[in-house]
Amino acid sequence: MKTSCFNRFQRRLTGLVAPLLGMMAAQAIDPDLPYSSASTGADGPLIFRQIIPGGRAYVDMAFSPTSGKVIVFGGYLNGVVGGTWEWDGVNWSQLNPANSPSPRYGHRMVYDAERDEIVLFGGYRNGTLNDTWVWKDGNWTEKTPTASPSPRYDHSMVYDAHADRKKVIVFGGNSANDETWSWDGTNWSLLPTVTKPPNYANSGITYDAGRGEAVMFNAADQTWVWNGVNWTQKIPIQSPGGRGSARLAFDPVRAQVVLFGGDNRNDTWSWNGTNWTAKATSPVPIRSQFAMAWDGVRQRIVVYGGFTPSENPSSDTYLWSGTNWTFFSGRTQTFDMSSRENGIWNFTTITIPEDVTVAFKKNAGNTPVRWLASGDVVVNGTLNVSGSRGDASLLLGQVAPGGPGGFPGGRGALRRDQSGTYVGSPGQGPGGGLPGTSQQTSPQNLRDGRPGNYSDGTLPGSYGNVFLQPLVGGSGGGGGASSDDSNAGHGGGGGGAIFIASSRDISVNGSILANGGDVDWGGASYGGRGSGGAILLRADRISGGGRLDAYSGSASFPNGRIRLEAYYRQMAGQTRPVSVNSAPIANTDFNTLGVLTVTQVAGQNVAQPATGNTLTPDVVFTAAGTISVTVQASGIPDGTPVKLRIATSESVIEAGPVNLTSNTAVFSGVNVPAGIGTIQAFAEFQVSN
Repeated sequence: MKTSCFNRFQRRLTGLVAPLLGMMAAQAIDPDLPYSSASTGADGPLIFRQIIPGGRAYVDMAFSPTSGKVIVFGGYLNGVVGGTWEWDGVNWSQLNPANSPSPRYGHRMVYDAERDEIVLFGGYRNGTLNDTWVWKDGNWTEKTPTASPSPRYDHSMVYDAHADRKKVIVFGGNSANDETWSWDGTNWSLLPTVTKPPNYANSGITYDAGRGEAVMFNAADQTWVWNGVNWTQKIPIQSPGGRGSARLAFDPVRAQVVLFGGDNRNDTWSWNGTNWTAKATSPVPIRSQFAMAWDGVRQRIVVYGGFTPSENPSSDTYLWSGTNWTFFSGRTQTFDMSSRENGIWNFTTITIPEDVTVAFKKNAGNTPVRWLASGDVVVNGTLNVSGSRGDASLLLGQVAPGGPGGFPGGRGALRRDQSGTYVGSPGQGPGGGLPGTSQQTSPQNLRDGRPGNYSDGTLPGSYGNVFLQPLVGGSGGGGGASSDDSNAGHGGGGGGAIFIASSRDISVNGSILANGGDVDWGGASYGGRGSGGAILLRADRISGGGRLDAYSGSASFPNGRIRLEAYYRQMAGQTRPVSVNSAPIANTDFNTLGVLTVTQVAGQNVAQPATGNTLTPDVVFTAAGTISVTVQASGIPDGTPVKLRIATSESVIEAGPVNLTSNTAVFSGVNVPAGIGTIQAFAEFQVSN
């Protein structure tokens, strides 16, 4: 039998004391109430990068050397939008100029170095446009040229920086012809050209400062250059392949033109004046109708927005270093827990911006999230510690993981004609769901995996106890049963657990999610939903119109736990399940939690930390039968009963209790079948505060 180890514990607190304060009107003078999170502030402020809420497509942008900022205007977001935004290398911030162009998309923007201003021309809004605006000194000004190109959008526009020219060039576009126009800061002029490219809308263009010419690439896989007098087609040996909405930018550090993306593409190419060369890059989501510009302060090419397969439109910002793309910011930003073994951080303040979802990379011990703050906590976006969906696309051997502190779901059984069994595997955790055991469709509960639950014995199916002590995540759902020729559905992962404490105020106008993972139909059955996890907020005041969720896969099954502790609680938003509320609990120390560690299985030492991964088991032995298991304890009193939960592909085996002696519990004569399984250790004990 192959086994893997999970190390879990339970701790029950008694004698919890909540100080009762006489709240007099005079206290409003001093907003700092008596509760202290005990945060040292050593980790500084936790600030996630602000984005443009909702994202943008059909958008354009340009870099202003004077301000050192990238400027974005307008675009498409469920319709035409306006708005001016700037990027300072960290955050996107909305500007409020006195004057502004009308909302539009498909317009073009370039920086005019001779006149130190950004030029915007054309676009679409209830018809094509041909107005000209300039951005300078923090404001937009509409120009009134005596002549203008015809109305158009998705055209090509570039600043020709050659010393003899120094003009903005416009070519083609939708609702336009193949004319070439130039802008001198006052007026547009139609330029006579002997040769000209075919007019493909959404062609990419940039100025190649190394060769003193503009480079344009179009949907017909053609490369054209503009020398100030005429267009010339280049015939490179290699070419990126025709695509609309590719974007080009010149990298002056490496003296090369860079082409990225376009319709259903995410490749990157460089142009040396003669040939295109494909660049080796990390995967970036394919996108179209995005914006791209060189940032002279950060010395990077910046890509923003557009349409991607998963976001329509996108809020992503990516940076090109000359060799690779890196993700900078977007709707989903990840908090990496791997550097902090106990899962505890000491911040000054915490800010989650609007439209940003914070996901979590779990640490090796899979601890809950514990954020302590000495100042205010503001959640305008989303904190998500939910378990993963029991997705039908999970690869062989993979399970749906739980959130931080939560437990994984079980795998659905492989089809019986390949595996020899109908039976799925159980969900993990103290209330892991049992698997489906039969291909029968009636009664259905023999076929589908059972949902995970977490019960303190007094409220069946619900997470833990009302004090959320211990702070531990939800259990995984069981895998479903297969049929003779169809695989089964997988169980969802258990919701994670998150504790946020502030010596000041917590404001939630976004959401905090600790839901169990939902499930897909697996072809023969459903897996069980993961159980809801835990949300615990503790502060002077808790307010906001946001949402707190800790349900089991579906809002119809609110079996997680939510607890709000503050002197003032003005949460106008919804909590599912209904929260338990109190003043802040006194003297609760989350920094010294007890730990149980499975150190030896069947005579073999378990490498620490144990992974619990059934694909790469921590211990391997070959025969079914009787084994021994050794558990070591830290921070748990001697005499505490310890139990084992062994989840195999066929059943759940419980062993114990065995009382701790000298911080050790030895389980002898544990009978296990052949196959793959996991071992978890649990204890409940009392401390007085």
